[in-house]
Amino acid sequence: MNLITGDMLRLLTVGRTHMLERNGKPAFVYLGEDGTGQMRLEDGTAFSGRWRLNEDGYATEWNDGRKGEWQLHEKDGGIEYASRDGAQRLKMLGLFFGDSEGLAARP
Repeated sequence: MNLITGDMLRLLTVGRTHMLERNGKPAFVYLGEDGTGQMRLEDGTAFSGRWRLNEDGYATEWNDGRKGEWQLHEKDGGIEYASRDGAQRLKMLGLFFGDSEGLAARP
């Protein structure tokens, strides 16, 4: 498992939508170029907030006060999300340019 950093991390995050497997269903995270972010969980719950790129991952702060720090790892030919504290691991199912799910347009 290799940690993704630097230019590759920037390429995979800035202005991209990530589709993640969460509880066996897809969830989506959009990381806007302007530092805004949107997330829709597998149960339809939606969040907006801010995000910032770090040297070895990225950090989020959502409108409900939740904060997260995530790293991306290359694993078995795919990408895995891992919380910095190691408590959560999520498989990336897809990576899309822009806000492919229209998350920023939703109230």
